[in-house]
Amino acid sequence: MYGVQRSTLVVGLEDRVFQKVASVLSAAKFYADYGETAATALESIAFLPFDAIVAGYPLPDMPMTQFLGAVRKKDSPCRQAALVLLAPKGMLAEAEDFVGKGANRALAIEDFPEQLPHVLFRLLEVPPRFAMRATSRLKVQLSWGTTQTICQTENVSAHGMLIKTDHTYPIGTQMSFELTMPGDNNPIRGFAVVVRHTMEKRERVTGVAVRFSSFGGDDKRRFETLLAKIMK
Repeated sequence: MYGVQRSTLVVGLEDRVFQKVASVLSAAKFYADYGETAATALESIAFLPFDAIVAGYPLPDMPMTQFLGAVRKKDSPCRQAALVLLAPKGMLAEAEDFVGKGANRALAIEDFPEQLPHVLFRLLEVPPRFAMRATSRLKVQLSWGTTQTICQTENVSAHGMLIKTDHTYPIGTQMSFELTMPGDNNPIRGFAVVVRHTMEKRERVTGVAVRFSSFGGDDKRRFETLLAKIMK
């Protein structure tokens, strides 16, 4: 099973608000990832591209200027992501001060269910990520030995993939992979590193996000060609 899906990182909102945001986004065919704090979100943003970021205002652990600076820095995978701030009506004017300074829009939390999907669709000018459930064979070198397992991917981008697995590999774990892409029986081979664990309660999947570190032979070119064809 596979299809086009846009990815959104939701940052710094209370759990009850996130659940509402995730429901609204899901209905609009957006996949919602979650960062409870700005620091947690930046760990994901450092390695994984998102089509959009929805951040609560104010953030619970970091000045907004610091967060926006990290998201928009030159080498950030999310430099071009659509970024929307959600603020209580009484603080909306403060949040709007960041529009044009890293944020694209600011909305009142009380009004977002009707406005958010339309705002994101207007802002997004980047290709969607590719949601793909396919087979991935992993070979992982751990301190106690080497393990091999077959997993299912949940989504894939040019930079990495989200893998469904019950194994809690530590952040930084190196692994080799063989990824079978639709339309090609010859697996894509390479190496990746674990950059994040999923939050099962919120993401409805147990697994890890990995960033590609290298590819074997001509596999990087093959992978990018196959990905481009599928996303047309």
